[in-house]
Amino acid sequence: MSKLTFLSAFIRNPKEVAAVSSSSKYVVNKIIKNVDFRNAKYMVEFGPGVGAVTQAILDNISPDAKLICLETNSKLCSFLNKNIKDSRLAVINDTAENFDLYTKKLNMPHIDCIFSGIPFSMINQKSKKAIIKKTKNSLRKGGKFIVYQQYNWHLGKYLSECFDKILKSIEIRNIPPTFIYICEKT
Repeated sequence: MSKLTFLSAFIRNPKEVAAVSSSSKYVVNKIIKNVDFRNAKYMVEFGPGVGAVTQAILDNISPDAKLICLETNSKLCSFLNKNIKDSRLAVINDTAENFDLYTKKLNMPHIDCIFSGIPFSMINQKSKKAIIKKTKNSLRKGGKFIVYQQYNWHLGKYLSECFDKILKSIEIRNIPPTFIYICEKT
């Protein structure tokens, strides 16, 4: 059902969803292996879609950890709320630009990791830079911003304006292939 839900959301609004299917297990595994969950308590996810990465995060975080997911598509928010029952999860129907309002509201003193599947290629330059800068500023030292994108191979230039330490890889076992950026706050 999640594949159909995701595809349906893409067909209705391709600029908002920007991918024909959710992240494959290969993409999810590449993302998750870059997080030290023993030392991560406060996390945020931008654009969780149907929750492929969300569920993997929840499977790995501690019982007292918190995860905020911001999703602009209300149907995908409803899907997540209906299908993932976890007291550590807060699904919010809003843009990534406003994540700091919710981290304050939920008493998150810092962020250990931010995951992003939002379509940066469809976001205007000013907003893109603002999201990346705000993300860096909210991370603790050693915190990570993990971005996975299908079409935005030039995102690295924006990330490098805020992050000194960036690892880039590609996962071809996904439709379409996905670029993964691991940015660490130094």
